[in-house]
Amino acid sequence: MTSATIFAALRADMRTITGPLVDLSHTAGADGYVVIRSIAPVGVVVPLHSHGERETMVIVEGVLTAWLDGAWRRFGPGEIIEVAPDVPHALRNDGPCEVALVLVTTPRMARFFAQVATGQADAAMTPERLAHLAATAAAFGFRNAPPAEQAAIGIAPPADGAG
Repeated sequence: MTSATIFAALRADMRTITGPLVDLSHTAGADGYVVIRSIAPVGVVVPLHSHGERETMVIVEGVLTAWLDGAWRRFGPGEIIEVAPDVPHALRNDGPCEVALVLVTTPRMARFFAQVATGQADAAMTPERLAHLAATAAAFGFRNAPPAEQAAIGIAPPADGAG
């Protein structure tokens, strides 16, 4: 596995959601939009979901695979992934290298990330953490696709059977 180098100096202070690392240091008090630096480790999967928040991701390093508009597509350095509000999407890093990206989204999405992110030392997906993530997503009005929809696009449930 090759580690992302571009955000190496930030890595130790990044928080994790369900695998992706995020730098939320520039999001407090933001108005209109926020810019979040992120690293997607090899093997990370962001399951199929949708929300009312627009997301624009610019791939800086590595290759990220995204489910968008009914198909999987690979995005490399300099390419942009545009996710309109309420559009189902999923992400995965199925390559040999970490992916570094810049996410431009809403302050509301940054608040969601801040509520569900944890330090890297506490990254284990426990039943309690999974329940917190699901409850927070529901409170924000986010939709996580059920297991049958995940399976239909090739996403397996977590090894612990949750999800």
